[in-house]
Amino acid sequence: MTIPGACEIVGKGSVGESGEWSISIREVGGGTPKMMVVRRGNSNLCPNTGAEAALAINGKIAAAGNITAPGAKIQAEASPGDVVVAAVHTVPLNNGVVCYTLGNLEYTLEECDLVYAHGAGSAAADPMCIATRDWYAWNNLMPPKPDDFHVTGEVQVGNPGIEVLLTPRTPQGINPTILILDLILVQLPGVWPQVVVWKPVRYDKNNATYKQVQIFYRACEVANIPVVDVH
Repeated sequence: MTIPGACEIVGKGSVGESGEWSISIREVGGGTPKMMVVRRGNSNLCPNTGAEAALAINGKIAAAGNITAPGAKIQAEASPGDVVVAAVHTVPLNNGVVCYTLGNLEYTLEECDLVYAHGAGSAAADPMCIATRDWYAWNNLMPPKPDDFHVTGEVQVGNPGIEVLLTPRTPQGINPTILILDLILVQLPGVWPQVVVWKPVRYDKNNATYKQVQIFYRACEVANIPVVDVH
């Protein structure tokens, strides 16, 4: 079975020597929702400098996070006609490292088709759900401030080219101590063997803590996780 969908690069830029800020703008086309992804690319940025990214949809912040590490990304779902703005800027890390040149960090803004594939070959009993395992959520309360939140797990998908993302649901529930996340599947470009595999997934949020996490794939709740405080 071939699962449709792909990611298209619709914007790119860099920060560092090329400038403290970089912005990419995209109006979502087509007739279906898309997952917008800001992904960190090549980097020779000095280790004393990091990069933060934000995604705004129709003028409201939908996702934000640090994209300094290799493979880092942020993502948010957007509907046809939405105006998406990706902003990336450098931040000092104050770690005592001194560099003669600042270097650059490159990023891409990608528009990705969502994959809704009735379990995508998963072993889930509900054909509209999906198999997951090994969920763990924690608040990092160790100094220095601010505190931050993390959740990790694994998701079973129908081929190795399906990327798994977690994005906050909009709107959230009435209890601010419970975070509601949507599990999104994105098919990467290329020809992939139709082999069921387990893919890791992670969500991080700075300056936030929670007591409970609920994770949904479409209308199916795949996890309800208590959050552990790590001191």
